[in-house]
Amino acid sequence: MKKMNPKDLNRWIGTQVFKARAVRKLSQEALAEAVDVSRVTISRLENGNQSAKIDTYYRISCALDISLYELSRENEDDCSLDDILFLLSDCSADEIYAYADVLRMIKRKFELRNH
Repeated sequence: MKKMNPKDLNRWIGTQVFKARAVRKLSQEALAEAVDVSRVTISRLENGNQSAKIDTYYRISCALDISLYELSRENEDDCSLDDILFLLSDCSADEIYAYADVLRMIKRKFELRNH
Protein backbone atom coordinates (compact mmCIF):
# COMPACT_ATOMS: atom_id res chain seq x y z
CA MET A 1 0.00 0.00 0.00
CA LYS A 2 1.42 3.41 -0.91
CA LYS A 3 1.90 5.91 1.88
CA MET A 4 -0.06 9.16 1.55
CA ASN A 5 1.10 12.47 2.92
CA PRO A 6 -1.31 14.08 5.43
CA LYS A 7 -2.78 16.57 2.93
CA ASP A 8 -3.54 13.84 0.39
CA LEU A 9 -5.02 11.65 3.12
CA ASN A 10 -7.27 14.52 4.24
CA ARG A 11 -8.47 14.95 0.64
CA TRP A 12 -9.02 11.20 0.28
CA ILE A 13 -11.03 10.91 3.50
CA GLY A 14 -12.99 14.03 2.58
CA THR A 15 -13.90 12.49 -0.77
CA GLN A 16 -15.08 9.32 0.98
CA VAL A 17 -17.23 11.38 3.35
CA PHE A 18 -18.68 13.34 0.43
CA LYS A 19 -19.50 10.22 -1.59
CA ALA A 20 -21.09 8.43 1.36
CA ARG A 21 -23.12 11.53 2.22
CA ALA A 22 -24.22 12.05 -1.39
CA VAL A 23 -25.36 8.44 -1.77
CA ARG A 24 -27.49 8.83 1.35
CA LYS A 25 -28.82 12.16 0.07
CA LEU A 26 -27.81 13.86 3.32
CA SER A 27 -27.08 17.57 3.39
CA GLN A 28 -23.94 18.84 5.04
CA GLU A 29 -26.22 20.38 7.66
CA ALA A 30 -27.89 17.04 8.45
CA LEU A 31 -24.55 15.25 8.76
CA ALA A 32 -23.13 18.05 10.88
CA GLU A 33 -26.09 17.84 13.23
CA ALA A 34 -25.79 14.05 13.53
CA VAL A 35 -22.06 14.35 14.29
CA ASP A 36 -22.40 17.44 16.53
CA VAL A 37 -20.08 19.65 14.49
CA SER A 38 -20.72 22.71 12.32
CA ARG A 39 -21.67 22.55 8.63
CA VAL A 40 -18.45 24.49 7.92
CA THR A 41 -16.46 21.71 9.59
CA ILE A 42 -18.12 19.09 7.34
CA SER A 43 -17.40 21.27 4.29
CA ARG A 44 -13.75 21.69 5.26
CA LEU A 45 -13.37 17.97 5.93
CA GLU A 46 -14.95 17.06 2.59
CA ASN A 47 -12.67 19.47 0.76
CA GLY A 48 -9.58 18.14 2.52
CA ASN A 49 -8.89 21.50 4.10
CA GLN A 50 -9.18 20.21 7.65
CA SER A 51 -8.48 17.03 9.52
CA ALA A 52 -10.38 15.77 12.55
CA LYS A 53 -9.75 13.72 15.64
CA ILE A 54 -10.45 10.01 15.43
CA ASP A 55 -13.61 10.35 17.55
CA THR A 56 -15.05 12.82 15.02
CA TYR A 57 -14.28 10.45 12.16
CA TYR A 58 -15.87 7.67 14.20
CA ARG A 59 -19.07 9.73 14.69
CA ILE A 60 -19.09 10.53 10.96
CA SER A 61 -18.71 6.85 10.06
CA CYS A 62 -21.54 5.94 12.45
CA ALA A 63 -23.81 8.67 11.04
CA LEU A 64 -23.10 7.45 7.50
CA ASP A 65 -23.32 3.77 8.50
CA ILE A 66 -19.89 2.94 7.10
CA SER A 67 -16.73 1.64 8.73
CA LEU A 68 -13.71 3.73 9.62
CA TYR A 69 -11.84 1.53 7.14
CA GLU A 70 -14.08 2.73 4.32
CA LEU A 71 -13.33 6.34 5.28
CA SER A 72 -9.59 5.85 5.41
CA ARG A 73 -8.75 3.08 2.96
CA GLU A 74 -5.86 4.22 0.81
CA ASN A 75 -6.21 1.80 -2.07
CA GLU A 76 -8.25 3.32 -4.87
CA ASP A 77 -8.78 -0.16 -6.30
CA ASP A 78 -10.82 -1.20 -3.25
CA CYS A 79 -14.46 -0.91 -4.14
CA SER A 80 -17.22 -0.37 -1.63
CA LEU A 81 -20.96 -0.46 -2.08
CA ASP A 82 -20.94 3.33 -1.65
CA ASP A 83 -18.56 3.65 -4.61
CA ILE A 84 -20.97 1.69 -6.77
CA LEU A 85 -24.00 3.62 -5.54
CA PHE A 86 -22.20 6.91 -6.16
CA LEU A 87 -21.44 5.85 -9.74
CA LEU A 88 -25.11 5.01 -10.26
CA SER A 89 -26.48 8.11 -8.50
CA ASP A 90 -26.92 10.16 -11.67
CA CYS A 91 -28.10 7.31 -13.92
CA SER A 92 -31.57 7.01 -15.39
CA ALA A 93 -33.77 4.07 -14.47
CA ASP A 94 -33.08 2.49 -17.87
CA GLU A 95 -29.32 2.75 -17.33
CA ILE A 96 -29.61 1.18 -13.87
CA TYR A 97 -31.66 -1.72 -15.28
CA ALA A 98 -29.02 -2.24 -18.00
CA TYR A 99 -26.18 -2.23 -15.46
CA ALA A 100 -28.12 -4.64 -13.26
CA ASP A 101 -28.54 -7.04 -16.20
CA VAL A 102 -24.79 -6.92 -16.88
CA LEU A 103 -24.02 -7.55 -13.19
CA ARG A 104 -26.42 -10.54 -13.14
CA MET A 105 -24.64 -12.04 -16.16
CA ILE A 106 -21.22 -11.53 -14.58
CA LYS A 107 -22.41 -13.01 -11.29
CA ARG A 108 -23.78 -16.11 -13.06
CA LYS A 109 -20.44 -16.61 -14.86
CA PHE A 110 -18.59 -16.43 -11.52
CA GLU A 111 -21.03 -18.84 -9.92
CA LEU A 112 -20.63 -21.32 -12.80
CA ARG A 113 -16.86 -21.01 -12.67
CA ASN A 114 -16.80 -21.69 -8.92
CA HIS A 115 -19.00 -24.82 -9.06
